Amino acid sequence: MPLTDDARKAIADQAWAVAEKMKPSAASLDANRTYPDDHLDALAGAGLMGLLVSREHGGLGGDLTSLALVCEAVGWANGSTGLVYLMHLCGTATIGAKATPEQAQEWLVPAATGDTLATLAFSERASGAHFYMPEIKAEKSNGGYVLNGRKSFVTSGGYADLYPVLVNASGGEGLDVLVVHGADKGASFTGAWEGIGMTGNSSIEMGLDGVELPADRLVGAEGDGQELVFNVVAPTFLIGLAAVNVGIAQAALDDTIEHVKTRRNAGGILAELPTVQTEIAEMTIAVEEARALVITAARAADAGDPAALPLVMQSKIGATEAAIDVTGRAMEACGGLAYSKRLDIERYWRDGRAGSVMAPTNEVLKQWVGKLQTGLPLF
Repeated sequence: MPLTDDARKAIADQAWAVAEKMKPSAASLDANRTYPDDHLDALAGAGLMGLLVSREHGGLGGDLTSLALVCEAVGWANGSTGLVYLMHLCGTATIGAKATPEQAQEWLVPAATGDTLATLAFSERASGAHFYMPEIKAEKSNGGYVLNGRKSFVTSGGYADLYPVLVNASGGEGLDVLVVHGADKGASFTGAWEGIGMTGNSSIEMGLDGVELPADRLVGAEGDGQELVFNVVAPTFLIGLAAVNVGIAQAALDDTIEHVKTRRNAGGILAELPTVQTEIAEMTIAVEEARALVITAARAADAGDPAALPLVMQSKIGATEAAIDVTGRAMEACGGLAYSKRLDIERYWRDGRAGSVMAPTNEVLKQWVGKLQTGLPLF
């Protein structure tokens, strides 16, 4: 049964209540490049780790619209937490789309409570932005599969329990999604996340060295991977990432407003300056436009609207570019202090630059939108 708007609002209100409690520790987590375990515990305590898990399996039975509302709140609190949380939701959505009753009981029930953490392991160094074209193959062996290779930019690498891995299909055409457990023999994690922003997301490399998986680790049937990528992962990730960036932009706007209302220069408070007033107006418009685009895209996708696909792509483009624009304007409006650690503005500025280059990058998405608008095939 679809969620009502009242149910979505109740979930969003809960998310904002949790976000208010998480936000004060965000600067310390960022400075120390700390994985946001405490934030995940808070989200779990509110039942939000099961947002996209069916009610039958202990989740909230959420949709893309509720995803957008919740991810904005979490992104507002902390960009790293927003990304880690989103990837957990992507992992549970991927498994949930085709889980057998046994898989749902083993994986989704504990994921809904936060006892088990999920993510995705899709990207590879050679595939770049085209994460849907993996080179790793699943070789059949003893009725199961053997995986060898490396996955890049695995969010929550070394922290998650469930890693749906995208591989070339073992026989025939298409792709497969196989679930690797973090404790599986031959699975390893190396390196450290050294990005300038989203510092606590542990986006590192995953090694798969002769990892033997039984047949029941396959999500769906052989060859279902492509359907999962484009019908489940893509809309969930694009809408969720767009919403996280709306949250980052909103946080920058909120902090800028508070700063200019109290900070004085020789002529009075900064808020009295026409140039600052213009910056605030431009920032406000950009945030509202991005939020409206994300919600419009999410609602269209939930409704099965044929026009949803380009809207979902546009939402990621629009929101991530808004985050870059708004955080940049925040730096200008708040001046030299914004360039220091004394304000959170510089953290928003750093976090806001990650989304546009996350695969599929904005440049790739713009090409796809152009093709869709002109009736050309995507591939």
